[in-house]
Amino acid sequence: MITDSIGHLERYAVPKAGAILKFIAGHNCANLPDGEMEIEGRQLFVRIMSYTPKPAQENHFETHLLYTDVQYIVSGAEIMQTARAKDLTPLTDYDTQGDYQFFKVSGGTTSDLIVQADEFAVFYPTEAHRPSCFYEGYKGLVKKLVFKVKTDEKFV
Repeated sequence: MITDSIGHLERYAVPKAGAILKFIAGHNCANLPDGEMEIEGRQLFVRIMSYTPKPAQENHFETHLLYTDVQYIVSGAEIMQTARAKDLTPLTDYDTQGDYQFFKVSGGTTSDLIVQADEFAVFYPTEAHRPSCFYEGYKGLVKKLVFKVKTDEKFV
C-alpha cells in the first residue's frame, strides 16, 4: 500500500504510472461521467465514480488477485482502511469475473488512511482495503478514479 500526492506517483514502482498520469493530464477528471473507460484494453482501465462515503461498518474489506488498484481522489475526501490478512474472515468466495473477494475483520485492528483531493492510494493484489468510508472532516460527494492495472500473474 502506498499513499501520496498524485504528482508523486512516478516516485514509486507503481505499474503503468506514466500512462495513469498521462490520462489524468489529458482529461478534465472532475467532469468525467461515472462509468468505465479502457485505456490500454483490460491491461489498464479506469472506473469513474461519484458517491457519498458511508460509515466504515457499512462497507466491506476487499482484495484482488489480478489487478492493482490506484485510487485517485479528484475531489472530496474519504477514509480508506487497511487490515492484516490474518485478521480477515471471508464473506464471499473469490469472484473470478470481477476479481474481488469481500471480507470482514474478525480480530485485530484496522488502520485509517485519510485520502483527500489530488491524492492517491495504491493497493496491490491481496492487500485488504475498505475504501469509500466517511471522514468526519468532509461532508459531501467524492469524485474518484480507480485505475485497475493488470498484474503479470495471479497472486494466491
